[in-house]
Amino acid sequence: MEERFWLESWAEGGTRTSFHLRDVHPHAALLAELGLLDDATVLVPLCGKSVDLLYFAAHARRVVGVELVPEAVEQFFTDNALTPVEDPPGVLTAGNLQIRRADLFQLTAGDVGPVDVVYDRASLIAFPPDMRGRYVAKMIELIPPGARYFINTLEYRPTLPTPPFSVGAAEIEEYYSRFFEIEHVRREPRPEHRMVEKFGLAELTEHGFLLTRR
Repeated sequence: MEERFWLESWAEGGTRTSFHLRDVHPHAALLAELGLLDDATVLVPLCGKSVDLLYFAAHARRVVGVELVPEAVEQFFTDNALTPVEDPPGVLTAGNLQIRRADLFQLTAGDVGPVDVVYDRASLIAFPPDMRGRYVAKMIELIPPGARYFINTLEYRPTLPTPPFSVGAAEIEEYYSRFFEIEHVRREPRPEHRMVEKFGLAELTEHGFLLTRR
């Protein structure tokens, strides 16, 4: 969505930021189980104040989060009792964890540095179809050959006009198959998901895709 949508969401909090999870997502743990975090640099786009960042910092060599909303970045460091060093402006570092307070679309591969693993939990599905292609193009630009790219999506019906948007295997194939090998590693029906009751959904499946950049 546009920048204003996310700034307003974090300002309002509550249900507008219900995508934030208090616990480490199982898909983050899956990357460790697969051995992908060993001595790796992990890039987390649209990271918010995700506790997955702490998990990656404990298992990987370096973690780089990217987040547009200053409030989300401030809350992350405050909530986790971390005192970052900000140098240069907008780049906050605590140990092996760095968050770039920036618009993802303005970053270059040089800004981010070498990346081994990308973790996308609900980043792709934060964008409506008319913006999704731009996001995919940026990720293709940032991810070097040989890097692994994990994408978490939700697929549900009936579809909704606001994020998180419904994205399934067909869309992943359409967006990424020219540049990545795609493995569909998780397909989990989630009838207990909070969105099912909240929006009266008929069904919801959570997916995990592991891509390898050609």
